[in-house]
Amino acid sequence: MLIDLLPALGFLMLNVFIPGPNVMNTIATAMGSGRRTGLACALACGCCLFLWALAALLGAAVVFAAFSQVLTIMTVIGGLLLLYFAYRFIRKALTPVMDVAAIDNVTMWAAFRQASLVMLSNPKVLTTWLAVVSLFPVVAKTEAHIASFAGLSAVASFSGHALVATAFSTKPASRVYVRLYRPINGLVGAGFCVYGLKLLVDAFAS
Repeated sequence: MLIDLLPALGFLMLNVFIPGPNVMNTIATAMGSGRRTGLACALACGCCLFLWALAALLGAAVVFAAFSQVLTIMTVIGGLLLLYFAYRFIRKALTPVMDVAAIDNVTMWAAFRQASLVMLSNPKVLTTWLAVVSLFPVVAKTEAHIASFAGLSAVASFSGHALVATAFSTKPASRVYVRLYRPINGLVGAGFCVYGLKLLVDAFAS
């Protein structure tokens, strides 16, 4: 079962870690207030992603059980979302990178609370989960799949954000980030565009 979940987990983590509000908040906090407060942000991201996972997957399980033709519809939705992601990533690749403003002198609890608010209110997380469920319906196949994927997502989110927090508590990482930001976004955007178009073609050809 775990092998079946790995492609979905990889897609989810790619979306989570491409710089958005959650990653940027973690970077800024770690740069300005140190590694421990950055790790508090990472813990908040892991906990909140677990809540997002349960909500999204339990809802998807209900929909899949009620409507037999929903998989074709979800494939189309997934393809459209990938094209939307591609547009956003390519736009970032063409936009000049601004320096990350450090968040100074915050406590671990304040960092945890702020990161939780960012994670729970981030529309990027919602669209990401819509894409995950659309492209990989196996994640909501059974209660065991739901529980396993929710747990894996939370652990992976915490681990990835913790690595970001640890790296960006040092100044050289900021320079590396600025150098790689645009090419990474461009590469991911191009890949999502190709795969999104393929999904739409396959959906309408079937």
